[in-house]
Formats: sequence, C-alpha cells, structure tokens
Amino acid sequence: MFGLINATPRAFVIGVVVGALIAPRPGSETRRMLNERFSALINQLLEIAALPPIEPTQAATNGHTERPTAKRTRSAEGPGARATT
Repeated sequence: MFGLINATPRAFVIGVVVGALIAPRPGSETRRMLNERFSALINQLLEIAALPPIEPTQAATNGHTERPTAKRTRSAEGPGARATT
C-alpha cells in the first residue's frame, strides 16, 4: 500500500517531464504558456483571498436581509399522536 503511495508522485513527475520533452511546441513557448497559466492561477487565488469577510449575522441568514420564516412544528394531535396519561 505504502509502495503505491510513494510511487505515485514519482510517476507524476516522470509523466510531466516526458510530456514536456515530447510536447508539440517549442520549449520557450511551453514555458511562456505555463508562466501565463500560473500567473492567472495566482491572481485568481489572490482575488479569492482578498474577499471581505462575511459577518456572522449575514452568514446566519445566508446573505438575505429579511428574517427567515418560522419552521412549522408538528402538532401533538392527529391520527398518529400518542395519548399521554
């Protein structure tokens, strides 16, 4: 089991290296493309991290300003109600 866990990262790295060597475009173009993608990913992560924190009162109402409706409770009377003595 642990052999498989240890072999997985190695196989991934070997696959990336082989894929980069056999890539259909030149290395400089591939590096430029990867650099652009990594930059876009980092920018997206920074934008997500820069979101303002959600206040607890807003989180409790899921962002809605009106009060939530009260939940209905089952009445103790009815065909399935138990009689208490």
